[in-house]
Amino acid sequence: MRRAGGVKYLAIAVAAAQRATRERGELAGRAAFLVLILFIFSRVWHVVLARDAGLGIGEADLIWYLAVTEWCVLAVPPIFLAIEADVRSGDVAYQLVRPVSYVGARVAEAAGEATVRLAVLGAVGATAAWLVAGGLPASARGLMLVPPLVLLSSLLAVLSVTAIGLSAFWIVDTSPVMWIWSKLVFVLGGLFLPLEMYPTWLRTLARCSPFPAMLWGPGRMTFGWAPRLALGTAVELLAWNALLAGLLMWLGRRASARLTVHGG
Repeated sequence: MRRAGGVKYLAIAVAAAQRATRERGELAGRAAFLVLILFIFSRVWHVVLARDAGLGIGEADLIWYLAVTEWCVLAVPPIFLAIEADVRSGDVAYQLVRPVSYVGARVAEAAGEATVRLAVLGAVGATAAWLVAGGLPASARGLMLVPPLVLLSSLLAVLSVTAIGLSAFWIVDTSPVMWIWSKLVFVLGGLFLPLEMYPTWLRTLARCSPFPAMLWGPGRMTFGWAPRLALGTAVELLAWNALLAGLLMWLGRRASARLTVHGG
């Protein structure tokens, strides 16, 4: 039975991936945005680093760092909007009685879309970073540690965004929650700047959240070969993924109970 259920979720993920490949306009838009961001910040850092040579991080390293962190962020599909739409329309009542878990199906769908986006944006980001930075980072060996960490980071992002979507069962409009989550990811995750450049108090605060493991951890590998840091980041991501998976199961049960109490 479990194997049959797994096949169903895999089929959902494959269907979502196929659908994502046909959405060429959206993929092209995200790719163009990634290239634009890299170009803009490369000009900013060129000026900043020329004025302050004491930062200890090279311009090429920062460009590759941003390519990785933006890769993680832009690959996340807006699955929370689909869940919110189901709640608003009432379709979720019919989907809850399907032979597969509603939450599991939404996670599989988001994972399928994220896989396509990771592949496309990864290729575009690496090419753009190479061209904008004028080559690889100073210690390119660390790039080998990036892909597995990005995969774990993307899974955590998918689970987080799905959890935000499930909040629609209580608040209907999930946009405020998503806005807060995205800003926390940007700031505490170190989207534009590595945590090494943060003040001590903000760096300490960030390390108490899952966000540095999502962005700073994978991005930090562009600064050099750091297998111990990569392993620590992977352990953090696995732990947070397990916690989010448990939270999703709990939210799914609560949402189903709430729907039953209110008459579907």
